[in-house]
Amino acid sequence: MISTHLSGLEELGRKLQALETDLQTQILRKAGKAAMEIVKEDMVAHAGYDKKAKGPHLRDNIKIRSAKSKKYKGGVMITVGPAKAHRMKALAQEMGTIKQVPKPFIRPALDYNQSAVLKVLVAEIRAALSVYSQ
Repeated sequence: MISTHLSGLEELGRKLQALETDLQTQILRKAGKAAMEIVKEDMVAHAGYDKKAKGPHLRDNIKIRSAKSKKYKGGVMITVGPAKAHRMKALAQEMGTIKQVPKPFIRPALDYNQSAVLKVLVAEIRAALSVYSQ
């Protein structure tokens, strides 16, 4: 799991905490999904593709999912990755196998786009707060 430290967003956090829990969750889900779209596009661009395969490809099955956080009140957990059907293909590409050299696409997608994701996240939260905090 990747974590980061932000400073200077205390006011944004206070405004968000002043809202109802359901509204916080709604704002965070929408903002998180918009921010993680950048990571999804990068993952799709670098995921494996086999022209010979007749079934669905790994890159066609990468999704953004959100769930309520059990740890934090009003928190949301956003995940991006392949569906369960392609889990083994993704692990084989990301970590490698005895016969296959690893070609990571999940971790680099977030590492290289971390600042862009944070910018979009902050912008989306600010836009939502300006609508709801009037």
